[in-house]
Amino acid sequence: MTMKYNTTTEHLDFCNTDYQRQIIQMTLNGMNQTEIAKELGKHPKRIHNALASVHNRAAMQGVAPAYNVNRQTAPGFTTKRVSTAYNTDGDIVLQWHIQEPERQKLEELIAQFVEGFKDEVSGIHAPINPPEGIDDDYMVSYIIGDHHLGMLAHHSETMGEDYDVKISQRLLENAVDRLVSVAPAGKVGVLVNLGDFMHINDSTSSTPNSKNLLDSDGRYSKTIRAASNVIKRTVLRMLKKHAEVWLVNVRGNHDPDAALWLNEVMRLYFEDDPRVRVFDNASKFIWWQWGKNLVVTHHGDRIKMSNLHGSIVSNLRKEWGEAEHTFVWTGHIHHKNQEEYGGALFESWNILAPADAWHAGSGYASSRSMTCVILHKDFGEEGRLKVNVERIK
Repeated sequence: MTMKYNTTTEHLDFCNTDYQRQIIQMTLNGMNQTEIAKELGKHPKRIHNALASVHNRAAMQGVAPAYNVNRQTAPGFTTKRVSTAYNTDGDIVLQWHIQEPERQKLEELIAQFVEGFKDEVSGIHAPINPPEGIDDDYMVSYIIGDHHLGMLAHHSETMGEDYDVKISQRLLENAVDRLVSVAPAGKVGVLVNLGDFMHINDSTSSTPNSKNLLDSDGRYSKTIRAASNVIKRTVLRMLKKHAEVWLVNVRGNHDPDAALWLNEVMRLYFEDDPRVRVFDNASKFIWWQWGKNLVVTHHGDRIKMSNLHGSIVSNLRKEWGEAEHTFVWTGHIHHKNQEEYGGALFESWNILAPADAWHAGSGYASSRSMTCVILHKDFGEEGRLKVNVERIK
């Protein structure tokens, strides 16, 4: 049964998108949810969810007339508790409305973001037919080391190369184009973002934990737009080469929260395409099996390789036992490193970005490149391709 909402003009103030405002206005004009769904060409459940989102947001701010709550909270505050006293006739004789500073869990913020943009983002991507000549035995993994999109670097400070949002986009797009053009047409192409894809996690331009100020290029909205566009473009490029494209967005120490919304944006954009699989990234561990291969990814922060090995064996005991070829891919340290623990190959990868002022001043340096790894279902790794930054500038 469809729930009815007591919608008022005040609810227009709690809409996050034009789509939500349109539905609220149509409700105010006297249309019911079924009529609105028919008019907009949407499933009635979508209309119900949009109304519920707006009304829930309004209720948190003290606007819920259907429940005798209609005292909006002060800016920056939310409703903590409402106590209402009624007389024998059901009339309100006294009401306490307790407010508190607004606090929301990360999960709630992500949920609001996703709900607010779901109907505006979904359906934009039109699935295309898979390419011909696919080899079902191969998976090609395109590995993005810490890309730090949104970082700003000046050669005068770093003695290296300049870096900003535009340069970052161009380097990654050129690297992907080069690797996809020379890689075999394996059935699955995996885009593996190993974390710290974005240099900044939010508009404060500081590290999430230590709150150190970062060198960032412009406003956060600029980074958001660029990150979404470059990942979208990369997946679309890979769809022209592979029958399936899997997307892995690992959460880094620079972008633990930003990686969550980036993942949801991509999930929504490609939700109607059965050829695209977006892995959940609530956990810092993301893993998959391909034939006799097990691949485990983690950003690599706050954990030693030996401890990483123990955690994987403990939590993926069954998968570890089934695999004949096990690979653990990490980022974080910006340079190539390879070690073997218990028959599994642990690797960290080079990056395309140059050093920022802090790393350059601290003496850190590494070669710059991007690699793709070719896995056979039965025989494990059978090759890898690498593009150096000099080729794609």
